Amino acid sequence: MLMRKLARLLLLSHWTVLWILLAWAGSSPAVTIDWVAVGNPNNAPDTLTNCYEASCGSVDHSYSISKYEVTNAQYAEFLNAKAAADSLGLYATSMAGSYGGITRSGSQGSYAYSVIAGRGSKPVNFVSFYSSLRFAN
Repeated sequence: MLMRKLARLLLLSHWTVLWILLAWAGSSPAVTIDWVAVGNPNNAPDTLTNCYEASCGSVDHSYSISKYEVTNAQYAEFLNAKAAADSLGLYATSMAGSYGGITRSGSQGSYAYSVIAGRGSKPVNFVSFYSSLRFAN
């Protein structure tokens, strides 16, 4: 069942994936997330005219999901708590570019992450699917 759900997640945007994973797993203890309850279990699925398969949109349980997109400040907080060595590649160098919001300093084993001024409340960019899994777990 979990593999089927993960397979469906691969078809969704990275933001949707991150929000759903946060709902299933809870947040990393290093980061505070505002949650919203999603109810109406066993709701009717969407139709084939607005969905890619017959059961799309139906959920068989209640869950919680992040109220807001994950920000650069939240992801930098996570990186500082979990990625001093960054052996899992949680940081992408693109995060320091014009569409990013996080810089990295130091060397492997003692990396430190900072939010670029004025970008702390912006949604984080360049988070891979696998990095979003680590964030959620």
